[in-house]
Amino acid sequence: MQNKALKFFLLFSILLGTAIFARASELTVAIAYDAPPYVMDHAKRGLEVDIITQSLPGYSIKFSQMGWGQIQDAIEKGLANAETNVDEHDDKGRHYYSNIYIGFVNHAISRKSENMKINGVNDLVGHHVIAWEGAHQDLGPEFERLFSPGAAGSKNYIEIPNSQEQVSEFWKKKNSIAIIDESIFAYFSSKEGHSMEDVDTHKVFLPVSKFRMAFKDEKTRNDFNDGLTRLCSTGKYAALLKKYGVPEKANICQ
Repeated sequence: MQNKALKFFLLFSILLGTAIFARASELTVAIAYDAPPYVMDHAKRGLEVDIITQSLPGYSIKFSQMGWGQIQDAIEKGLANAETNVDEHDDKGRHYYSNIYIGFVNHAISRKSENMKINGVNDLVGHHVIAWEGAHQDLGPEFERLFSPGAAGSKNYIEIPNSQEQVSEFWKKKNSIAIIDESIFAYFSSKEGHSMEDVDTHKVFLPVSKFRMAFKDEKTRNDFNDGLTRLCSTGKYAALLKKYGVPEKANICQ
């Protein structure tokens, strides 16, 4: 009788431990709305999705899509236990921040028919400039000086939390310049019936926007960093860039 009780206790302990481990391995990640090739098919695939899932192979990951501006408060509001696209400006010491895991190669894009002469960041001032939410902090000191609230270029400058809406706004407004990753711009422009042949991509120096992830707990952050290091050291990160047609300039492993 005692042996049966002991066996039952051991079995119960194993099952309980397995259940606790399973729950601990579940992760809800706040991520942006679809913006191919980074997030695609309602966050079922894409470069960013693959980097996260392949860096955390032992986790059951659920992606919760929302606007850029909502992502930064997702953990605080109980909507997720991890956040994508976080940078140093968002670091308020509230969470555990990963190493840089992704980079976006930014361009200044205008209509070819408008024949704009844009040779530097200063030339953007006076135009209807459209960027993503928080971009004035992500694009280097000169851009921040010119396009922060109240600065010289802020009057005609807007930030939009959704990449598709950003591209749509560009095509609605004349004299517009989109500050955006070229792959994302091309995808959403095509959906609206526009071609990259209709635009000029200006050789304005804009830094690659590099982002971290934020995690609710330290262990998951450490597991993610370890997994990301493996992706880099094995060449899998570079292979993912090639798979999704993202420029090598975006490789954060270098």
